Amino acid sequence: MHNSGVDNDRPEDPVSELVAEAMSEILLGTQVEVLHERAGSPQTGDLESHPQVAAVTNDDDYACATGTGPPGWNVQMRIRLSGRPIPPTAPGGSLLLEMVRHLPEAGILTAAKFRSTPPSPGTAGVGLPALRRAIRDTLAAQILSDLIDARFDGHTRPGLIDETIDYLIELGGSRVEATDLTHGIIITDAVIDEPRLNFEYPADVRSAKRAPLLFDGYRSILVVDPHGRARTELQRHRLDNLASRHLLAQPRSVTGTEPDDSQVGRSECWDPLWGADGSSLAAEVTGRLGGLALILESDRTIRAFIDGEPLLVRRGEHWTAFPLELGGVIGMMIEGGTAADLVVDTALAISSGRHGAILAVVADSANLDDIVPLKDRFDLRNEIDPHAMVVETRLHHLIDAGPLDALTLTRLAMLDGATIINRDSDLIAYGAIVASSDSQNEGARTAAARTLSTRADVVLRVSADGDITIFRSGAALTTLLGNPNQHEDRPSGFA
Repeated sequence: MHNSGVDNDRPEDPVSELVAEAMSEILLGTQVEVLHERAGSPQTGDLESHPQVAAVTNDDDYACATGTGPPGWNVQMRIRLSGRPIPPTAPGGSLLLEMVRHLPEAGILTAAKFRSTPPSPGTAGVGLPALRRAIRDTLAAQILSDLIDARFDGHTRPGLIDETIDYLIELGGSRVEATDLTHGIIITDAVIDEPRLNFEYPADVRSAKRAPLLFDGYRSILVVDPHGRARTELQRHRLDNLASRHLLAQPRSVTGTEPDDSQVGRSECWDPLWGADGSSLAAEVTGRLGGLALILESDRTIRAFIDGEPLLVRRGEHWTAFPLELGGVIGMMIEGGTAADLVVDTALAISSGRHGAILAVVADSANLDDIVPLKDRFDLRNEIDPHAMVVETRLHHLIDAGPLDALTLTRLAMLDGATIINRDSDLIAYGAIVASSDSQNEGARTAAARTLSTRADVVLRVSADGDITIFRSGAALTTLLGNPNQHEDRPSGFA
């Protein structure tokens, strides 16, 4: 994050700094800048008589917004994707780029909300962590509201997304009937009739303690219209009957046409094996009806889906963007083959299930000969004398890995050690102990991933906290779905 002003003269604006910090967490690997100019300057003009956001500029890798800042000042927020290329044609890439275009404007609006009610001086230092949490949640709600307003022609009830996120956070710290609560809703304009009963969400649902149990997000999801009225439920086992429901519009894709196989099929990667059935239901329903789904999981994780794609994840009170573009990036790194989507789907599944793993793609398996033991080489299992085989090698002959799919690869990758495939998605090794030295004061998994990346096209290290780090040529390039526990509540201008 970078903060600057004109002629090194800038106001104290800790709120904007905290908002920029939250923006950089949402899109890890990006650059966020906050700039201030005096109101009425030739660069920005006088914004006092205009809305909070008066100017928005965006490009494929850059977006900015300018609005009113502290008294007498204008503020501009800029975001640049220099550290996180997003191919527009990659699955989900267009949705992420749409979010990037909205992010600076959302930052300006979020800062304005908190700047109008600053914390009292006596509680500033004590309340800083709570303030950071509130800013992160407000920014995420603003982003989602902007994206949904664009789909519903601005007809979403103001405050609906904020109130829903607050409700899900509240449920995350509750238990009903000795059960850790989960909950799922979809906000969609696919409801075509007028309600017989006005049931406001989430206000009227809050007092119904069993509501989260009924609409758990796994077996059933609650339908809410853009006006914030709870309308009906959609059950997992009855999704195929959507077209016959009299109150729902014809199932559609985000483009207004019938959903094709690729759209419906994307939710298949969210399998119950990974503990994310709520995500599969959210992906399926939003892919068919359009709109926004929010899913609360039993570990307090909140996932946001738009039009069939996962977009934002809240873990440990931090929000981060789902790395939808990762398959396209990995595809460019390995220069062809079918392995990119397979290894990415596996990494995301393992991340969702809070398991650790090392996944690698190699162009030439011969490059592994001196760092991966022969006993771990699945591809060489038939070249070893049966009488000389150790028990691990014997197990290779029992594994069905052809053709390799995401479910099989996920099961193997959750074993200790590295899992390696080639560009054509053939299994090379699993549970492999990589010969590496624990250098740079890093853990064994990180050291193994770093060493392996010197021989592989790319290596993905998944931590048990859910973050995914990409290694190439012995270096860590970026971390996605970052571990929020690594962020410290550092002192700022409020201290």
